[in-house]
Amino acid sequence: MKGALLVDLDGTLIDTHDANFSAYETALREIGVTVSRAEFDAIAKGRNWRQFLPIILGNAAIDPGVVARRKLEIYPQMLHLTVVNDGVSRLVALANTALATALVTTASAASTDAVLSYHKLHSLFDVIVTGNDVTHHKPHPEAYQLAAEKLGVEAKDCVVIEDSDAGVASARAFGATVIRVNSLA
Repeated sequence: MKGALLVDLDGTLIDTHDANFSAYETALREIGVTVSRAEFDAIAKGRNWRQFLPIILGNAAIDPGVVARRKLEIYPQMLHLTVVNDGVSRLVALANTALATALVTTASAASTDAVLSYHKLHSLFDVIVTGNDVTHHKPHPEAYQLAAEKLGVEAKDCVVIEDSDAGVASARAFGATVIRVNSLA
């Protein structure tokens, strides 16, 4: 029976926090909304934009989707701020000779593709599940369930590497063994 290694992206495989903050901060500033790094990190870590942008926008009459789309336009210019977790990437490279591998993230498909392309890491994964692929985002287990389904494995045969509370909760709700790493941020 083949097992699987499922890995989170932001803060686990790659430190994308500076790039994400810079892109969101720029998009928000363009519409007159300011957010500090500490405030952004406290609200956004481990969450999809649909979960945290309404909180940041508060009572502002601005569609969070507009901000998210603008962030996607800005994000490729910020990729130089991202840093690969060499330990996790080496582990995935070793594991994918014996195990199925999946990247499971709440990030958008566009952001995920951009950062994986920038660091040339697509080949590490048999399956990539992004926030675009699911209805419910972490801490809901849907993303991990979808990855396991695509890989043809059961939760009990999966090990998940995560860094955030929401990610760990998602992986546990899915039923996998969880390894929590310190966030790179």
